[in-house]
Amino acid sequence: MRFRTVTLSAAALACVALVGCSNSGGDTSAGGPSVATSSATASSAPSAAASSAAAPTSSAPSSAPSASASSVESSASASAKVGKPVTVNKSFNDTVMGDKGTVLKVLRNYQPSAASKAQYSALAGEEVVLVEVKVTSSSKYYDSVGATSFYIEGAPGTNDAATTILDSEIQAKGYKPLPDADQGKSTTGWIVFTPDKGGKHLKLDFKRLAAQTSNGKTIPAKDFMIPLD
Repeated sequence: MRFRTVTLSAAALACVALVGCSNSGGDTSAGGPSVATSSATASSAPSAAASSAAAPTSSAPSSAPSASASSVESSASASAKVGKPVTVNKSFNDTVMGDKGTVLKVLRNYQPSAASKAQYSALAGEEVVLVEVKVTSSSKYYDSVGATSFYIEGAPGTNDAATTILDSEIQAKGYKPLPDADQGKSTTGWIVFTPDKGGKHLKLDFKRLAAQTSNGKTIPAKDFMIPLD
């Protein structure tokens, strides 16, 4: 279990120290406290390789499908597994803490490179999902919002943290990873998730941590759920 302490900036009327349990966090600006983070490593499914072979010609009738037809079906099946970005354009706003953002796009069934699959064997059993978001961090606190502020809900009861194991790869392919947004700043980028295969209706989860101010006020934890379909 890790703890987060967030302090009111000079623009606020009083200093507020916030402490919350979290699996994630990031560095902060303007001398504010840092937030310890951890991100779950996870995975994605390998694509099926298509193969073809030339079928010998014959004048005799045959009920078996030709090799060329089989090759076309196999190639079509492999192409269907490769997802493309889909517009989401849904927003969330934490009026208590002051953080907000917009989910711009989602890309399901991203296929990692052969090198990544070899390095991270767990990818064989997971779906890789990329989510593009724009986030704005609170101007009231010395805190930051980044990839580790988000989780993804796939199958009922699951809640997987973001992972950074594919950040270098997706950046090379034009999907810029989400930078942390420091106090009062905005950033835009992609977050990588690796939920279990088979999730039909995914939801992005922006987590607000439970906290308590220096004057004894309690701020409850809250999940801001954004459907990705």
